[in-house]
Amino acid sequence: MMQSETASILNNNLILARLQQRVSKSNARLLLDMAKIQCGLQGDDDTIELEKESAKTLCLSMIKQGGPSFQVGQSIYKEYLM
Repeated sequence: MMQSETASILNNNLILARLQQRVSKSNARLLLDMAKIQCGLQGDDDTIELEKESAKTLCLSMIKQGGPSFQVGQSIYKEYLM
């Protein structure tokens, strides 16, 4: 039940915060922006809630990047999208 409540607040800020726990702020922004470009997400507003399909695509794109992006993408996918 907790999973459905947290899934409603999945946005780019949450993903960025998770990346910043592993890399510097500027590198986290670069990794997130690169993943967004690769999966075709547009827009600069990081507070907008991600739709389930967009979030899934973004997480898979991050997993493909490898390294810290892989770890963050995998954990968010498991936590919010399974």
